[in-house]
Amino acid sequence: MASHPGAMITNFSSVPYVSANLPSDIINDIFARLPVKSLARFMCVSKSMYALLHNQKFIKKHLERAIRIDPNLILRTDFKLFAVDNEGWSKARKLQVPFSLSLDKVEISGSYHGLLCISDQRCNEDIYLFNPSTGVYRKLPPPEFDVPTIESTCFTSLGFGFHRADNDYKVIRSIFLYDKPFENIDSYQCEARIYSLSTDKWKKIGAVPFHISTRAAVCFDDQIFIWKASRGFGRRMSILVVAFDMDKEEFKEVPKPELRDPASCQIEVGVMNEYFSMFHMWRGERVEIWAMKEFGVKESWTKMFVIGPQMMIDPCYIFLRPLCMKKNGEILIEKGEGKLVMYAPEDEIVNEVTAIRRAPRWFSVYTYVGSLVSPFTNGEESA
Repeated sequence: MASHPGAMITNFSSVPYVSANLPSDIINDIFARLPVKSLARFMCVSKSMYALLHNQKFIKKHLERAIRIDPNLILRTDFKLFAVDNEGWSKARKLQVPFSLSLDKVEISGSYHGLLCISDQRCNEDIYLFNPSTGVYRKLPPPEFDVPTIESTCFTSLGFGFHRADNDYKVIRSIFLYDKPFENIDSYQCEARIYSLSTDKWKKIGAVPFHISTRAAVCFDDQIFIWKASRGFGRRMSILVVAFDMDKEEFKEVPKPELRDPASCQIEVGVMNEYFSMFHMWRGERVEIWAMKEFGVKESWTKMFVIGPQMMIDPCYIFLRPLCMKKNGEILIEKGEGKLVMYAPEDEIVNEVTAIRRAPRWFSVYTYVGSLVSPFTNGEESA
């Protein structure tokens, strides 16, 4: 009996053009090694092939392999997105974003398992989950807040990631209302909502006891959202790192490493080599990359790399933002707007990545894996 497009199949030998003499696990393994752009060509071959590529076990197996190789890149301008495949990171192609006309300016607020969280830069009110490899997207219902989301008097932040315990993709949105400029900044209203893909609903998680100061959260360990934040005002302001634990649904401060001169450095947060990491930048001097070997334990901070002044002499230098560590140990770093460099820690050698053909002149960079993961759980799709 023929399979309909939404059917789930386990007998992979029924896939056309694949020898029935091959065991199904071998067929499964062969297809799981292919990039999404190759698999996408097979979706229209037959209903059985379509069903295979929508099988959740197969999608998970394909994703597990994709995570183990170097990521693809997304280059973002204010109005366009470009994809750069991991095959040498040599050529950019403009992405067709079906909902681009709905956004004033494009903001990317997270990348996880091949899905991008995309919103409008103004107030992050129109939020989409988008798979750039397949073109499938979903618009999220608008989150409703108790505080007014007026562009001129609020700061909004988004985070996107996966919650392992619930086996669910989630988006967190926070709003910091700064409509009382002559009052104590700690009295300003700040609250958050969290969205669940499985229920397609937002949930109120109450007041946020910090002033989140970064537009996008980092999702770490399939459980935790992390941002830069602040407390206090003026000379008494302190820069913090804060986390939201999706298991406990609570905010907490993350201890920072002990530094020689912390007041004069800028910080960024991220994930490097599967550890939560902090990047400390002393402009014109050095960048230190620290890894927290046991999350939440201050004593577990370890200085991993120091990038010296050879990175700082470029007159176009604006900032340095480590993006990822390649499987060969090299670190890809965004240097200003529209510049990428590769840093080899063992040799302390820096090489500019200058050969991305068809790339825009100025861009911000994000990493993503090519996957078949869909922003839908009920079989419906928009593309």
